[in-house]
Amino acid sequence: MSAIRETQNNEGWHLRPADLNDIDGYHALAANPWVYQYLFDGAPPDREYITRLLTQSVANAGETGLGMWFLEDASVKYAGCVDLRPYPSPRSAELTYLLDPRYWGQGLALRMAWTAITHAFLSSQIDSVIAGTDLPNTASLAVMRRLGMRFHKNVQGQLGAGVEYVLHRDDAGPLPKPVLIPLG
Repeated sequence: MSAIRETQNNEGWHLRPADLNDIDGYHALAANPWVYQYLFDGAPPDREYITRLLTQSVANAGETGLGMWFLEDASVKYAGCVDLRPYPSPRSAELTYLLDPRYWGQGLALRMAWTAITHAFLSSQIDSVIAGTDLPNTASLAVMRRLGMRFHKNVQGQLGAGVEYVLHRDDAGPLPKPVLIPLG
């Protein structure tokens, strides 16, 4: 049993691996204006784009440490999503997370991201995780910093100036460590 599955989960949240039946739920989450404000170039993503993202993530899942997971509990199936996909640099993954605004401010984005990063580092194929955000997205920037990520580079996106942060396998990571959300 992995260290992630052994973590106690008193509030009932877990991260469920994505499958191709999640297209509509993922699309509904991503099409929320508060969610896509800094994602998907600031516009609601169309269903075909979401289908491509989900299909790629499902194909990448497995022993590589990559994949997509949905945050759910007994009453909510799509409270959030965390995705690790290949990054152009070797042995690196790109981290993306989105959360239904009803669950903002509870530390869930941090916990989802840390759980995914921990999972990635259990794989011998991933040595660094990179996350990016547009500069106005101060909440995501705060999550990346709380994860112990460090500035990697400035980037320019459709919405303007942004940054990428990186966490390497040997970095300390967040202190204190967030409670992991069970995977599975």
